Amino acid sequence: MNSRKLLIKYFIFSCILFYTLQGNSQEAKLLPEPVNNEDTRTIAPYISYDGNSIVFISQTKKYRRMFECKKQSDGKWSLPVPVSSVNIYDSLGWFIDAPTYNHDATIIYFSMLEDNKDASFDIYYTKKVNGIWSSPVKMKAPINGPADETDPFVSFDGKFLYFARRFEDKEFEDYECYQIYVSEKTDTAWSKAKALPDPINAGCDRAPRMAPDNKTLYFMSVRGDKKTGIDLYYAKKITKNAWLTPVPVDTVNNSQDEAYPSIPLSGEYLYYQTKSKKKNAKDEKAVIYKLPFGLQPEKTTHFFGYVTELKTGKPLNATINITDPNTSEILSSVTTDKKTGKYSLFLQKGRKYRIDVFNKNSSHYFFYFDARKINKFQEIQKNINLYSEINLILNVYDTEIYEPIPANISITDETGRIIENTPVKNLSTGRFGITLSIGKKYKIEAEHKHFLKNSFYLDLSDVVQFSEFERDLELQVKKIDYEINLSDQETGEGVEATVEITNLSTNEKIIKTIKTGKDGKLKIKLRDGTQYEISVKPKGYAFYNTVVDLVSEDADYTLNAELQPLKKNTKFELKDINFETNSADLNQSSFVELNKLVELMETNPQMKVEISAHTDDVGSKAYNLKLSNKRAQSVKEYLIDKGIPEEQIISKGYGESKPAYLPVNTEENRAKNRRVELKIIEIKS
Repeated sequence: MNSRKLLIKYFIFSCILFYTLQGNSQEAKLLPEPVNNEDTRTIAPYISYDGNSIVFISQTKKYRRMFECKKQSDGKWSLPVPVSSVNIYDSLGWFIDAPTYNHDATIIYFSMLEDNKDASFDIYYTKKVNGIWSSPVKMKAPINGPADETDPFVSFDGKFLYFARRFEDKEFEDYECYQIYVSEKTDTAWSKAKALPDPINAGCDRAPRMAPDNKTLYFMSVRGDKKTGIDLYYAKKITKNAWLTPVPVDTVNNSQDEAYPSIPLSGEYLYYQTKSKKKNAKDEKAVIYKLPFGLQPEKTTHFFGYVTELKTGKPLNATINITDPNTSEILSSVTTDKKTGKYSLFLQKGRKYRIDVFNKNSSHYFFYFDARKINKFQEIQKNINLYSEINLILNVYDTEIYEPIPANISITDETGRIIENTPVKNLSTGRFGITLSIGKKYKIEAEHKHFLKNSFYLDLSDVVQFSEFERDLELQVKKIDYEINLSDQETGEGVEATVEITNLSTNEKIIKTIKTGKDGKLKIKLRDGTQYEISVKPKGYAFYNTVVDLVSEDADYTLNAELQPLKKNTKFELKDINFETNSADLNQSSFVELNKLVELMETNPQMKVEISAHTDDVGSKAYNLKLSNKRAQSVKEYLIDKGIPEEQIISKGYGESKPAYLPVNTEENRAKNRRVELKIIEIKS
């Protein structure tokens, strides 16, 4: 008898009737139409994990076809919907059998026998694409071989494919015998299938169904003295290749055969098909059985929900890895529905988990769950938002003085190509906001004409957990070789002096002492793009002040200063000493120059000076003379207050009598003639 005839004889099971328990009683009520129909036989049913879908084979004398029913909001079942892409083979005389769903009922695995006397049963699958079941795909070797393969079932985590493979056994010659095999999924294909070890496969075993805990196997078997016929068994996996002895699920030596177990999520109920042992009997039915506690699978936690993009709310095709938080080993992996973003995953009791949710061009989302002490099946809805962009806050500052720099920012990919449409927002001086898409590697570079370029790499192609980053980027200022030449105004010889260099932007002071020599030179590194005030305070010479501007590209990088020796009758103008209008009160802006004068007097205590004040030609001569005397006296009093001995200072006002700039009647020259001068009256050796 060939395989096809044997299977047809074996699958004489007919009309599937579903019942629900009343409390803890074994009484069952017939599930009404449309699932059950008096005119057809419903064979090999499978209930989806969520209990909302049933797939089965409907058989009459003329056809054998695959159908689905869906549970509606009112709890009733919908009319059966044909799986048309598979049923087309029924019209070709093929034999369709044993459908099961994957974890989220988006794939149906089943077996099919070609209308060919030399053919054998093989395993196929069909995927739901945009709501339509695709054309069946025959699984490749090593799953399908020359023997009959049937009753396919893929574990909830998608890692293991269980199925039954035909073999001959004279001990069970009244039955068609199978053994249960398992294949493990690799990165590229399914591995070579291996028969489950004893005590599984101790009889004629088939229709394997692994519970979501991945430890509890339900299957149908003919065992022992064969008096009880086909029964359902429960077996517990204790290690990878070791199982506890299978235990019968239903009452031993009952009057019916049982087949095709289905285990919903909670694990409290077991659906299966029954049939009278009487020859040619047609009293097939299916019952829902409340499992005793000891026969239930271990409790699991079901996480489900939707993965969407944060800004748009659109569904994402995301991957979800369930890992061991201690070793980072990936225990299992699921993907979301491409169209809806829906996901579903189970966590077994007894360990901690880290769940990593990610999309190729989106962020990663991690959460942890401790399943060591769960005592009941639970369902947890967790909707997850991933984001496709991050905000980068970039602070660019001077590495020496920590001041912000208004730099130019450029963004390129890892190949150096400038990334277009990446706006850089100026949040404040030296502070920038940049929005970057996840999934790429970036080079962020800051540039300023007075600083050396600097950059850093930001890798957003791997794990991204945060939507905002803040980075600091230091720029090193370019340095100028600046040369100062100090010489005696009269002899041209080098002069030893203390040089004080002040950064006018930061008030940073650099004090250097020039070593005298014939050339009287000092070389120093100064910051490019900066204004400096250079003050020279040599003993025996008038102090020297100037402002050096290194901002301009054609700036002069050399200062030649001729110092005026301090001798009797030497006279020079004191810069930036100002008074309130028509007043002898010193303006606050004068204090810097006055303090330099104090320092000059302290450095040269042997010197006696005259402080003279001058006015322009506006006003009466008498008024101008009186005003200039008061102004000269104000400067003298300031010096005395700073500790300069009074006997070293004479103050005198000259009014408008000694103009230094002619003609005296222009506004420019009038401003210059309003001045304060210092004249050396006496200098002791």
